[in-house]
Amino acid sequence: MGNEPGTTSSTGSGGSSGGRHTAGGGGAKKERDSWSTGDRGAANGTGESAGTEGASDGAKDTKDATTNGGNSSADEKKSAATETAQILNSKERSLVVALTGERRRETWSQKAEFLLAVIGFAVDLGNVWRFPYICYQNGGGAFLIPYCIMLLFGGLPLFYMELALGQFHRCGCLSIWKRICPALKGVGYAICLIDIYMGMYYNTIIGWAVYYLFASFSSELPWTKCGNPWNTDACSPVTGRLNETLTTVAATVDTIFSSTTNGLAGVTLLGGGGGGANGTTLASTLSTAAHQLYHHEHHLLTSTLPTMLSNLSTSTVATVVEMAGAVHVKQPALASPAREFFERQVLEQYKSNGLDFMGPVKPSLALCVFGVFVLVYFSLWKGVRSAGKVVWVTALAPYVVLLILLARGVTLPGAAEGIRYYLTPQWDKLNNSRVWIDAASQIFFSLGPGFGTLLALSSYNKFNNNCYRDALLTSSINCLTSFLAGFVIFSVLGYMANVQNKSIEEVGLEGPGLVFIVYPEAIAMMKGSVFWSIIFFLMLITLGLDSTFGGLEAMITALCDEYPRTIGRRRELFVLILLGLIYICALPTMTYGGVYLVNFLNVYGPGLAILFVVFIEAAGVFWFYGVENFSSDIEQMLGKKPSLFWRICWKYISPTFLFCILVFSLLGYEDMLGEEYSYPEWSVAAGWALTLSSVLCIPTYVIYKFLKSPGDCRDRLRRTFKPEPLIPTAIPGQLYTGTAV
Repeated sequence: MGNEPGTTSSTGSGGSSGGRHTAGGGGAKKERDSWSTGDRGAANGTGESAGTEGASDGAKDTKDATTNGGNSSADEKKSAATETAQILNSKERSLVVALTGERRRETWSQKAEFLLAVIGFAVDLGNVWRFPYICYQNGGGAFLIPYCIMLLFGGLPLFYMELALGQFHRCGCLSIWKRICPALKGVGYAICLIDIYMGMYYNTIIGWAVYYLFASFSSELPWTKCGNPWNTDACSPVTGRLNETLTTVAATVDTIFSSTTNGLAGVTLLGGGGGGANGTTLASTLSTAAHQLYHHEHHLLTSTLPTMLSNLSTSTVATVVEMAGAVHVKQPALASPAREFFERQVLEQYKSNGLDFMGPVKPSLALCVFGVFVLVYFSLWKGVRSAGKVVWVTALAPYVVLLILLARGVTLPGAAEGIRYYLTPQWDKLNNSRVWIDAASQIFFSLGPGFGTLLALSSYNKFNNNCYRDALLTSSINCLTSFLAGFVIFSVLGYMANVQNKSIEEVGLEGPGLVFIVYPEAIAMMKGSVFWSIIFFLMLITLGLDSTFGGLEAMITALCDEYPRTIGRRRELFVLILLGLIYICALPTMTYGGVYLVNFLNVYGPGLAILFVVFIEAAGVFWFYGVENFSSDIEQMLGKKPSLFWRICWKYISPTFLFCILVFSLLGYEDMLGEEYSYPEWSVAAGWALTLSSVLCIPTYVIYKFLKSPGDCRDRLRRTFKPEPLIPTAIPGQLYTGTAV
């Protein structure tokens, strides 16, 4: 991984123009606090660095003092020389700090590595199981309208903001606030905590996929049939269930006609309300038949049975159906082999009572998650040098698999019906505020503003990289990937609905169940199921690894930049200790009741807090630092200011959208927990404490910064919210932002 060109040259650029002139007779130069006082040419490598410039000024002062001293006494000469030497010595000390205080920051060896890293972070498991399910739940094609609106006015402006901030200031989510609004440094600490919570449960979900991957290496997928040690009496294959129903129908009709000497006469007695032994026997038989039919497939009574009894009168058929509808006998719920494999073999959640008693750690699951952490470590330990190589596999492989699965899915029976349901809009859904909240949540969780990852990844870019084009390209690819994944998922949902003779609404499951139950169930009924299963779960693993790389890299970069001597120089050891601690904290998610904790952490960890953090981050950049200052920074990098659209979005629209989403999410947080499990009251209180643990970092640091600042209240407020002047370095586009420790 190479450093930025010109970093070893004494005449390398020290930054770009930060000064702007004001009109007036005096021509006084008014400069906004900037990390460079050089001219525009410095950004392109044609100007002198600030440190070299300082040394040149000192040399010039010395020369002037010597020249003027020729007309003075010897004492005056000595005094002037001493004073000049002190000034020069002071400037040299500043130069030493500037050149040695900061580690030389690495850059991506190729532009493609950065793009793949951003795409890999944005395109995650949510694109496969969360977007299709939310789209499925919120009206199919109608959901694409709020989704695109939220992308345009909410997600994309924030996505662009973070890429530009990271590239300009070249530091992580902690050090960057010194340059924007020092009081809001707590936002960086909140992001670090949220990234830890993400690492605790997100890697466990990847561990589930690893478990499935190893289970797929067999002659027959273990969730194809019942009869395994983990199956119950309620287990029933989907195809077997349908065949059993049709067989029962045929047997029941045979029983009806064999129970009387003259079937038609018996039916007449029943239909006419007559009595007699034959009528009573037939009525009893039909009642039993109706009971059995209702148990299996109630809707078949109005289609299959009337066809098979076509010789009977209309009133007789109506009586049979009416009797069947009147019988309501509770029967044990049937479960598919795929569901029982996930719940009783992978998770073994039946051994837990929920959060009240989660049970011990499951060793096989803990081993799978440990393997995930090992992969994560060797992808992050060298920074962009290692991550830049890994993303070529983890970011590109999912697209190859998605295209293969799509080609297979559209050829399945019923796939067209599933895709039609996916694309057909239900306009009445747009009146539901929940649809808009889901669209906003999907955009923010998918694009990832607020997690600090975009700041970290873009901080390794070259200063003049076109981050605007990168933002448009990567965000578009992310959303198109979600759309593509919808075709892959819905083609299979249509196939499952066709096989089970159900509507598509009855097939889908919420959350991870879509990719760990429904899709594996469909794969098990395909030819070459082992191959399809292996590549599908490989895709899930690579999708998840990219995202967990990004989240953890945000925290690692932030801490290495903030403490360059204690942490930055020992990155490999720090990453090892950090991942070890996160793995230990994540062990409860690998227990028999860990699935309940995974959902709990997803909601109360980043689910609610991230919206508040993003809102404060946007307010700090757009309102405290100012859209004009931010636009000027972008102008220094790209050569022109952002358009009026972006400036309006940044100042008004995006913060307003964020605030509204935050309010609605707080009001409807209970829906995020789901209905399958009722969380105890104590866990809800613990969940809010978990949310506040990251949110309170922001006001706590504001108070700390205010109390620590010297002077009276007015001076403290000014020091708390005014950006700190930063020392320029001789490295192009780089500042000394670390804490000297």
